[in-house]
Amino acid sequence: VSASVILFIVALSGNYFSFHNNFLLMHFLWLSSAFSFGLLSAFIIEKSNKLNFLNEMNLEYLATTDRLTGLNNRLKIENNVDEEVDRAKRYNRGLSIILLDIDDFKSVNDEYGHHIGDVVLREFATVIQDGIRKVDAVGRWGGEEFLIILPETNIKEAENVAEQIRSKVENYTFTVVGHKTSSFGVSEYVQGDNSRSIINRADKALYKSKGLGKNQIQTL
Repeated sequence: VSASVILFIVALSGNYFSFHNNFLLMHFLWLSSAFSFGLLSAFIIEKSNKLNFLNEMNLEYLATTDRLTGLNNRLKIENNVDEEVDRAKRYNRGLSIILLDIDDFKSVNDEYGHHIGDVVLREFATVIQDGIRKVDAVGRWGGEEFLIILPETNIKEAENVAEQIRSKVENYTFTVVGHKTSSFGVSEYVQGDNSRSIINRADKALYKSKGLGKNQIQTL
């Protein structure tokens, strides 16, 4: 681009300037060339910065996203819990946590193979996302287990959210395997909680749901 601009300027200058006026012509061409190369440099730098930004965004996405479901991975969702617990503690606001998983998921892998199991997990993740608000966060906790963060939400409201998701899952027809159910453990932030304690209570509540017959919600 710069070469073309300079060539054009030189050709144009030859028509309108007398070349015996070398001093004026030399400075005119120098200024034009500097301006042209400046534009080219700015263009290259802008493209380079955009490329670096996109690469950084891609690296961040890979570092914080579960590759199978597209949800937050465990590291990211743990960080989110830390942030929300700090916010609840600082501003005395409500916060609830839901741990949930697919009942008898092992039988899906055993009977249909891991490929179908992966399809079921992706569909399960979609059902969860459709059942929460934009301000909520959800991530894959591990295997078939998922964690939902509900800011500004008390335990009764969190139970209602869990029930809506439980019902959606129960009525959803998964690829190949058909209908499945899910179990839930719900906990609410209380004074003195940290991220570990509130998650542990939700985890115990989830195991309680499993022990009492699955496809239900328990709170602690």
